[in-house]
Amino acid sequence: MREAARLLRRAERLSRLPALPGDDRNYGVQSNRKVDVYLQFHNAEANGMGMPLPAGRVRVSKLDPADQTLEFIGEDAIDHTPRNEKVLLKLGSAFDVVGERRQLDFRVDTSRKTMTEEIEVRLRNQKKERVEVMVKENLYRWVNWNITSKSHDYRKDDARTVVFPVTIAPGAEAVVRYTVQYTW
Repeated sequence: MREAARLLRRAERLSRLPALPGDDRNYGVQSNRKVDVYLQFHNAEANGMGMPLPAGRVRVSKLDPADQTLEFIGEDAIDHTPRNEKVLLKLGSAFDVVGERRQLDFRVDTSRKTMTEEIEVRLRNQKKERVEVMVKENLYRWVNWNITSKSHDYRKDDARTVVFPVTIAPGAEAVVRYTVQYTW
C-alpha cells in the first residue's frame, strides 16, 4: 500500500512538469531531397535598375550559348519593392543538385535539461559547373540552443535559423554535419 501511494505521488508530481521541448526524436527528421534555386539581386542603379518595382510575376530567362536564344528558367511573384532593396526570386527546384538530411544521433538528459541532436546533410552536384548551396536549418526544438560541433562555418539568420554556405565542385559531394544542444 505504501509503495502504491508513493508511486501515485510521484506520478502526480511528474504530471505537473512541463513537457520536454520538441522531444519526439522523429519530429522534423524527414528528408526533402529537392534543392531550391534562387536568384537574388539588389534593385540598385548600379545594376541597371534602381526604380520601384511593382508587385507581380517575374519571369527569368537565360541565354543559351548553343543557339543564342533565350531559354526560360523559372518565375516567381514579388511584392512591391522599393529601389535599393534586395529581391529574392525562387525559380524552382534543381534537378541536378540533390540533398539528403538525416539524424545521426539524438539524446535527452532530463536531469541536466539538455537535448542533443546530430544532423548530417549530404549534397551531390551532378552539374558540370560548381554550385553554391545554402543549407538552411531550422532549430525548432527549443529556443535555447548552441551548436557544439560543425563541419562548416554557419551564420545565424534569426533566433531559430542557421545557414551553412557550401560550395560543391562539379560531380562532387559535400557533407555538412553539426551537433546542436538544446537546454531548458
